[in-house]
Amino acid sequence: MSSEHSTTGRLAVRNTLWLTIGSYAGQLIGFCATLVLVRALTPEIFGYLSIGLFWSSLLGLSAKFGLYYSAIRQSTLDGDLLGTYFRLEAVLGGASFLISVVAAFILIQIGYSPQVGLVIIISAGIACISVLTAPYVLAAEKEMQLSRISILGVFGSAIAYVVAIGLALAGAGIWSLLLLNVLTSGLGMLSVLWVCRRRLPHITKMHWRYRRDLANTLIKQGLPVGLSNVATVTIVSQYDNFLIGTYAGPATLGFYDRAYRISQWPNSLLTSSLVRVAFLTFAKVKDDLPRLTHTVRLAFWLLVTLGVPIALMIFFGAPDIVQILYGPAWSQSAYFLRYLAIFSLLSPFIALGSSLSIALGHRKVNILITGAQAATLILIGTPLTWWLGSPGTMLGVGITIAVGFIISNAYIFRRVQLSIPSVFGPAFVALVIATIASVLVSEIPSWSTLPPLLRLIGIGITAPSLYLLALVALRPRRDD
Repeated sequence: MSSEHSTTGRLAVRNTLWLTIGSYAGQLIGFCATLVLVRALTPEIFGYLSIGLFWSSLLGLSAKFGLYYSAIRQSTLDGDLLGTYFRLEAVLGGASFLISVVAAFILIQIGYSPQVGLVIIISAGIACISVLTAPYVLAAEKEMQLSRISILGVFGSAIAYVVAIGLALAGAGIWSLLLLNVLTSGLGMLSVLWVCRRRLPHITKMHWRYRRDLANTLIKQGLPVGLSNVATVTIVSQYDNFLIGTYAGPATLGFYDRAYRISQWPNSLLTSSLVRVAFLTFAKVKDDLPRLTHTVRLAFWLLVTLGVPIALMIFFGAPDIVQILYGPAWSQSAYFLRYLAIFSLLSPFIALGSSLSIALGHRKVNILITGAQAATLILIGTPLTWWLGSPGTMLGVGITIAVGFIISNAYIFRRVQLSIPSVFGPAFVALVIATIASVLVSEIPSWSTLPPLLRLIGIGITAPSLYLLALVALRPRRDD
């Protein structure tokens, strides 16, 4: 048993390491490419893309059934699982594409821009074609072959961005962003196939067979998770785009979208790798409370150690970040960025609670977390937007994130042997210290006269350094 535990631990550490490296490399490539794309395209184009992706997520059926999450929890990886999973995904993907085409036509007729309809159709087509490699993705993730896929994905995204930049500079407009998504998805599919053929050759030799009883099991287990995830992806993560795009227009949504993307740096860098690996590790050690507790403790430690410093820099450097990256034409994004940085800081903790509940089979908890957030954003965010406009939307998002954070962490601390003061106490005090110091620095008389880059470097060193120093000083030593 100890050998099995050791192997699982090594796989988790290796995958976390390479996924983190791949995530950071992908973020760096996307960061550099976005600088060119934003300056070559207008805010309206990004607004069209954002509202189109909202409708695409809303209309897609595959995610709502949660088949991936039910399939990953099956104890045996065989041809029956792959064949059943593939057929279900194929049916849902085809149906989603047809629904999306009809819905895009209707939305254009009632006043949406044709560009929005184009985004909906192209996105649905990408999702439909991606079904071809869905079983291979499932197999690779069950066998924890994530590191190689991540590294290959970095190279694929680099190629896609080069093509997209060329099209944007040539005046292709929204087509440059759409082709970016097409190439990223296509090259990702090729990467998965290559890894499976090299590392999991037995997968390609299995006889895939559809089993109705297994299909019923996958649907029954996956539907609650899928619906709750749709509430997260479509409502919690994108309903604010719908509100701003519908009531404030595509240009304002473009400014908001760019601010949101910057604010998600901590979330993207941490959640995409840490929470993904944490979910797989939770599923493996779910019956061993000490090991489960240790895994959760490590996840919390990484989130408070890495996520908070990045969020601090974004919050205090928001105007300078926008000025340096996007130029004066995008200055309105800074207004949104400061508030969104606060909200994004809490999102990985919510994702951690959702991952733990799914891994432990507590589907009702995940539904509660996401359902409460979705209901809060719709019932509170919508009237606030009618009343206050885009500031009302941000206020609604803030309340929604706070609700999810409270419910998620209440669940986590009931399931594992950790205390709230030991996890969040030192981080909170360190955050207060770093915040006060950063405010005092920004009040220095000569501070506003410095060039934006120097101010950003100054706050980027001051805030994170003070936070980490205070965190180290406050963190109690563990003798175990």
